Amino acid sequence: MKLWGFGERSAEHIFIRLLGIAILIVGIVTGALNVTFGGFTPILWFLLAIVVFMIAICTEVLRIADFLESKK
Repeated sequence: MKLWGFGERSAEHIFIRLLGIAILIVGIVTGALNVTFGGFTPILWFLLAIVVFMIAICTEVLRIADFLESKK
């Protein structure tokens, strides 16, 4: 995996973060209004947001590891 710049963000990383924020907002709104969408309760939206944020963290850790290995 070639990194053009360590601080540079690709479109996929930005999309994953925006998806996590959007899911978190949906969880807050459904919790405040006490509604469900398609059987998804607010706690499921929060758990889904945690999973998406964990994916974002794992991809960033992988990018850091690749960067450090390429310095050798």
